[in-house]
Amino acid sequence: MEEILGVEEKSVSGLHIRNVKTGEKSVLPVTGFFLGIGHEPNAKMFHGQIDLDEDGYIVTHDNVMTKASGVFACGDVQDRRYRQAITAAGSGCMAALEAEKFLEEHGH
Repeated sequence: MEEILGVEEKSVSGLHIRNVKTGEKSVLPVTGFFLGIGHEPNAKMFHGQIDLDEDGYIVTHDNVMTKASGVFACGDVQDRRYRQAITAAGSGCMAALEAEKFLEEHGH
């Protein structure tokens, strides 16, 4: 992934992607995405918007909730202990359910 589209509108409308073997670029239309960060948290882009701890992990309460209403964090970016893909997938499901609940509560 090279760029997230729709950021200016505070939304996600697609991704600019590049085939790493051929170099071919294209646009993948999406309305959301999960960012995999690997073994070190890569959440610097959220600095000043949500709380990060001294090591760069997103601070959450009640499992996946951040201090920003409607913003949820899960997996490697907020779980310093387990960080494995299956744990991230499980907490991703938790965040998705919380997001759905949030949208319903706000009339969406």
